[in-house]
Amino acid sequence: MRLHELIRHNAYPAWFSPVVPLERKATRIHGWSPLALPGLLQTEGYAHELIRVSRPQDSDARVEELVTARMERQAILASDSPPFLWYVLDEGALRRLVGTADIMDAQLERLLAATSAGGVVIQVLAFTAGDQPGTDGPISVYEFADAPTTCYTECFRGGRLVEDGNEVTDMVTTLTMIRAAALSPRASRDLIRQIRRELT
Repeated sequence: MRLHELIRHNAYPAWFSPVVPLERKATRIHGWSPLALPGLLQTEGYAHELIRVSRPQDSDARVEELVTARMERQAILASDSPPFLWYVLDEGALRRLVGTADIMDAQLERLLAATSAGGVVIQVLAFTAGDQPGTDGPISVYEFADAPTTCYTECFRGGRLVEDGNEVTDMVTTLTMIRAAALSPRASRDLIRQIRRELT
């Protein structure tokens, strides 16, 4: 492994490192984010504040290393064949102030711009949603042109890949049910705009 690749590899937590090559190879990435906005759609300011507050023991240099690594992951979105992204975001993740109001405003603007550019679908699971099975934590689903679908889920300072066919099917079903309970993409954009207005 070349030095710059080793440095980049070490910038990710051990439990997340296996996910990075999946993101690069996936043709479609689906996800449910109940607590924070997805790393692939975070602004640098949002990522910095999120990482800084969750890693108070880390030096400024280490925080910057982690932020840079997160931003580098987003290069796949500017590639010749970017993956199609479809995320369901919890309304609480959109309303939770990370950093300052200006940082959140820029982050919400980033989400709206991503959905306007095409190739990204965002739905919001509103506070008013009824029964939905999303309480077990985040879900990411990676689909490939030439490999079986793989899932990923995480908890505090840990995560795991899910490759067993039956478990993958269960997680995809859970994500589908969360989507069914969420607002439509159009109504979700309207809610994100409303939250932006309330910030200012």
